[in-house]
This record gives sequence, structure tokens and C-alpha cells, in this order.
Amino acid sequence: MVNDILVVVAQIVGLIVVGALLKWAQILKTEHAVLLNSLVMNLTLPATVFLAVRSIQGENWRELLLVTLVAYGVVGICGLVAYLATRLLRLERRIAGAFILTAMFGSTAFLGYPLVNGLFGEQSLESSGAVFYSELGTLIPLLTVGVIIASHYGEGARFSWRNLLAVLKSGPFVALLIGLLFYADPVPDVLVGMLQLLRTATVPLIMLSLGITIRWGDFFGRHARSILALNVIKLLIAPALAVGLCMLLGLTGGLRSVAILMSALPALMLCLSYANQFRLDIEFASNALFASFFFAAITLPIVASIVAR
Repeated sequence: MVNDILVVVAQIVGLIVVGALLKWAQILKTEHAVLLNSLVMNLTLPATVFLAVRSIQGENWRELLLVTLVAYGVVGICGLVAYLATRLLRLERRIAGAFILTAMFGSTAFLGYPLVNGLFGEQSLESSGAVFYSELGTLIPLLTVGVIIASHYGEGARFSWRNLLAVLKSGPFVALLIGLLFYADPVPDVLVGMLQLLRTATVPLIMLSLGITIRWGDFFGRHARSILALNVIKLLIAPALAVGLCMLLGLTGGLRSVAILMSALPALMLCLSYANQFRLDIEFASNALFASFFFAAITLPIVASIVAR
């Protein structure tokens, strides 16, 4: 399992390096990140969300919903801790918005699914728990609260109803509603195949965007303290919160392990697309995301080895 984690992290870093090399060769430029992230937010991510909603199944609803509650608790408390950290660090507004988003949301689908399936099997109850944690516990807050936070910090001086309207105008949120409305209805195989192809493009597009926007000189430069604080929240405090919430809710066994593992994942790559769309500090978001995967290569194998016992 440790090797599987390192392989996934290596693939991510590899794609980031490819993006950086394309920028160095002047094939891609920093401004091309706007187009790449626009494709993600308006095309590939809506396809991902629609398919994810239709994949939600479960028979042990009570236990699976407890996993979802753990996710809500981790996301919410990490968001509060991140907000307090931005005040303590006196971060500029656009940086603060990117800080809070990356501290709240983890890569539960791209990285979480393979890890849980590798530990427990694709047809296990634990695998269903990973789907509930990701698609109900992370996706719904991301498409609602996440959009509000990004809109508030990136576009407005104060919270307003305009921040709420940003949710309704979000392509992924519209896809979520369509997926829920037509959850039980059959979808033509041709359309499903098209959506699956679009879904596979999400991660490569984000990684290339990250590669052409990251400023390598700032990785441990002026944002070092903020990036370290962010990763303490995302990689250490979040799984510790999951342990406490599991004890509080009485969640045990394999689903408890899943909740803890999913809470220990590095920051969600889509935060970069949010930063671009809502005019947060995209350079900080890029450096924070890269650092999150870098540090997760150390912390995640430790957590995985503990929960696998």
C-alpha cells in the first residue's frame, strides 16, 4: 500500500513537471492556465460530478451516513481553523481564500478511491464508505460552501447574496442537481461513454495547469510559513479530527479506517480551478497544492499503515 501511494504521488508530480517543461519550452504559457481551468470547471468537472452522483449506492445506510457526517465535521472544523490561521498570519485577502479552500478539501476521489480499494477491495462496504465520504461528504460542501468562500474572498469585499448566486451559476453544481434529478433514469451508453472520456481529462488538465503556474522559487520562499501551517491543518489536524469524530459518532471497524484515511489526503487539486475562476491568488494556490502532495508522501503512508492494521 505504501508503494501504491508513492506511485500515485509520483504520477502527479510527473505531470506537474511536464507542465513546467512545456512552459520552459514556451509551448504553454502561464496565461494558458485560464483556458485549462475553464475547461475543467465547465466541461470535465461537471461530467465527473454527474457520473459520481449516479455511482452512489449503499445498503448499510446508517453507517455510511455516519462516514458522511465525519466528512462534514472535518471539512467544517478545518475551514474554521484555517480561517483563524489566516487572521493570525495576517494573510492578504486573495491568499486567505486560497488558504481556506486548500485546507478544507482533500483529493478524496482521485487519490482516496485507489487507496481504499487497494486496502479493502472494490466491492467492499469500505469502498462504498469512500464513495459516501467523497461524493456526499466532500463534493456537496465543495460545490456550495466552497463556491461561496471562493466568491467572497476573490470577488467581493463582504459577503452578499451575490456569493450565493455563484453556487447556482457553477457548472459542477448544475451537474450535481441534474444527476440527483435523474438519478434513477437510464442514460444512453453513448452519453455515458462521452462523459467518462471527459472525466479522465480532469486530472491531467489540472496538473498541467499547476505546472505552468507554480513559481518554484516561492515554494519555500515568502509563503513558506503559510504553506507549512496549511499542511499542518490538512495532513495532521484533519485525520486527528476524524479519529475524534469517529469516537463521538460510534463509527468502528473498516468504515472508521476509511473515514480517517480519507481525512488524511492532500489538498484537492480542483482548488486551483476555483482560484482561477474566482480570482484568488493562483500562485499561492499552486505552491500550496504542490507542497500538500509533497508532504503527503511522508504523512499518508504512515496513516495508511496504521489504519490497515
